[in-house]
Amino acid sequence: MGASLAEIIVLAAVVWLIARALEPLRRRLERLILRFLAPDRADIIDAVIQSVNKKRKE
Repeated sequence: MGASLAEIIVLAAVVWLIARALEPLRRRLERLILRFLAPDRADIIDAVIQSVNKKRKE
């Protein structure tokens, strides 16, 4: 049984919305993992992330 084009579009939209909603959580998890793997470089990594975020806002 095949899916109609409308069903596929709705499914894609739902997946996209879930991904957008979970993006802040993903960023936090990435930072925690990076701090766990390289605690001495955590400040450097945070500084790079903050500078990238400032450029996006401008």
